Amino acid sequence: MEAVALILIAGALFCHSWYILGLYPDGRTVGIYIGALALASLITITFAPLILTNSGADGLAQTTLMKVLIIVWSGYGIGVAAQAIWDYDERAIGFYAAIPAVVSAVALIFFAGELYDDYGNAVTITMSAASLILALISGVTFFYHAIPFVVLRLVSGWFTLVGSVGLMILGLGIVTTVVQSN
Repeated sequence: MEAVALILIAGALFCHSWYILGLYPDGRTVGIYIGALALASLITITFAPLILTNSGADGLAQTTLMKVLIIVWSGYGIGVAAQAIWDYDERAIGFYAAIPAVVSAVALIFFAGELYDDYGNAVTITMSAASLILALISGVTFFYHAIPFVVLRLVSGWFTLVGSVGLMILGLGIVTTVVQSN
């Protein structure tokens, strides 16, 4: 669940980064790609977890938070897709990014503090890094779009581009079993 979701969310953010940087001439194409990837990532909540496999109350809290993270980022992707397809005002994307920023920050705090005892370093670092990347991307996107700081266009675009690649690498690390729990 975690790996596939991170890869799909990273793919959607990668497409969005090129749009932010102004390299896609037509927003509808971006909207179709982001919408398809967001819907695909939403389906991953039905998959079994790959690394968050602890049973009991701790395991339930960990997988539930991961599912909430997936749902929130899928909703963000669907909102960005709708904005791009129907050419709505881009300021709305900034407001869409506020909720994922908060949820990602909460996930960062939770994963950094709670996973080490159950899973060890590799899982803790991977899930915390993924949450940090998502929190940074959504935070910068919020400040660029919602409060239109035009100077943040390149910063937001490059944060999203590089962050999406990092997120994809983390997801691929989970899939290839480079990241395993103790």
